[in-house]
Amino acid sequence: MPTQDRTNEFKACVDSIRSRSSIPTRGSEAKQRLLQSNDKASGSKSEFSRMASAIGKDISSTSIKLNKLAQLAKRKTLFDDRPVEISELTFIIKQDIAHINKQIAALQTHRKQHNAQGANKTVEGKQIDEHHN
Repeated sequence: MPTQDRTNEFKACVDSIRSRSSIPTRGSEAKQRLLQSNDKASGSKSEFSRMASAIGKDISSTSIKLNKLAQLAKRKTLFDDRPVEISELTFIIKQDIAHINKQIAALQTHRKQHNAQGANKTVEGKQIDEHHN
């Protein structure tokens, strides 16, 4: 028995049923809203994660510099003292800490803006946020 490709007939039948059915499937609108709010939340979450990751890397880098400064400060020989290196490293560490503080402030501002936008959400959006937190 030869096979016959009836894909086009099937697609026409599906289109016909969709056009006759004016009633949306149960909960489809709510599902679409949830999917859209999830996309927005994941974009925001990735931005938050990116910012937090950068802060973590900077803290790690500053910790390494602090350890080196501690090693320099522990040396007790009179002739092996490196005051220039110690002062330069101290200055760099202070700049790094100031930069980290600015990054943390920016992250807090980002989170506050995200929370302010959340105040205008629908019930489904609030439930999603409660689930993520």
